[in-house]
Amino acid sequence: MSCYTVLYVAFFAIRVRICYTRYTSHMDTGHPARQPNPYRPGFNQAPLVFAGRTDVLDAANEALEVAAFDGRTPRPLILVGPRGVGKTVTLGEISRAAAEQHSWPTVHVEAKRSDLVGELTTRLRAARALFDGTTPGGPGTGRRTRLTGARIQASVLGIGGGVEVSRGEDSSPQSLGDTLRSTMTAAAARGSGLLVTLDELQNSTPAEMHELGGVLQETVPENWPLVFAVAALPSLRGKRGSQLPTYLERAEWHPLESLPVHDAREALTGPAGQSGRPMDPDAADLLLTRTGGYPYAIQVAGHFAWRASHGSDRITAGHAGDALPRITADLEQLFLGRWEDASGREREYLTALAAVQSTVREPNGGQVAQAMGEETRKVSYLRDRLIKKGTIYRSGAGGLHFITPGMGTWVRRHTTG
Repeated sequence: MSCYTVLYVAFFAIRVRICYTRYTSHMDTGHPARQPNPYRPGFNQAPLVFAGRTDVLDAANEALEVAAFDGRTPRPLILVGPRGVGKTVTLGEISRAAAEQHSWPTVHVEAKRSDLVGELTTRLRAARALFDGTTPGGPGTGRRTRLTGARIQASVLGIGGGVEVSRGEDSSPQSLGDTLRSTMTAAAARGSGLLVTLDELQNSTPAEMHELGGVLQETVPENWPLVFAVAALPSLRGKRGSQLPTYLERAEWHPLESLPVHDAREALTGPAGQSGRPMDPDAADLLLTRTGGYPYAIQVAGHFAWRASHGSDRITAGHAGDALPRITADLEQLFLGRWEDASGREREYLTALAAVQSTVREPNGGQVAQAMGEETRKVSYLRDRLIKKGTIYRSGAGGLHFITPGMGTWVRRHTTG
């Protein structure tokens, strides 16, 4: 062994000893070990405590039972709401219910700017491969069919994991209707069913939605154990009429908005309590005034309050106060991104909307145009462009809102210096 090797081994041993000494001294002082942050701000991050949305989950459970036990294909469920209210997470909860209660897999597709039908057809083909090629058994058993390409998350017949299938390698490609039919035939042969979840449906084209609606309407009389659940921005409501097929218009629509006070408090305090560092009521009160029941903001607030309370056995009002600047800065990045994406004229429209919102709960396009000193018809294109971008949305009552709660206040402050 060379002298360099001996020196290296000795140096490594010393470093290990130092680290061990620091670790044991850290433990000896009684300093609490690190606790993972239980809050999960970000896209499609399932919260530790899923609060509220009982109406949606009850409707989903009923649809699954109708399909599984009554031999009928129920109406699709359509969840509409602004970004950050938990639409994707709620789809995940419905998927979990399908797996746990009925051992059904889920085919999930996020609608891009094109080829929704192609993606859905491919993933249905993967589901058919799962039904055809997997042996029943207990959890973690059975053969896993593995191809290549797009992923379908599966939990069926005791099987967990994914099935992958490549695009463009099928020598006899099938239409969406034919693929759905063959997939459901394979599911029935297994005594199973299928949940299909579609996210960001507002991105799909009218032609794609009409093809999807036509296939579903045509196959409903076949009484498959099939449930469709869809999530989209509120702009999907504006497609009703020529752009949205009748079958989807008659779906079961569920608007998702900010959480009521009770559910918001549960979502905020629940993760802290479950993780051994409960949140004081006055700390929760302070944070809730900043979040407005907006699910994403709740996760942000909890995240920074937890960080501020490091080393403590509780989250106090003092910790919450220390966290407020970080919470504000984090949320303002959302507003700034939307603002910078807007043109000069679009910013004028957003400024007028924010100003009117300070006195009118649900301003309409005419009131915003009046605040701009313009005729409604001359600025309606700005409204439509901002809706298409996902910066604002129109509620079922026709009122205009910012897609992210709190942005109106930020715009008023930002534009007044």
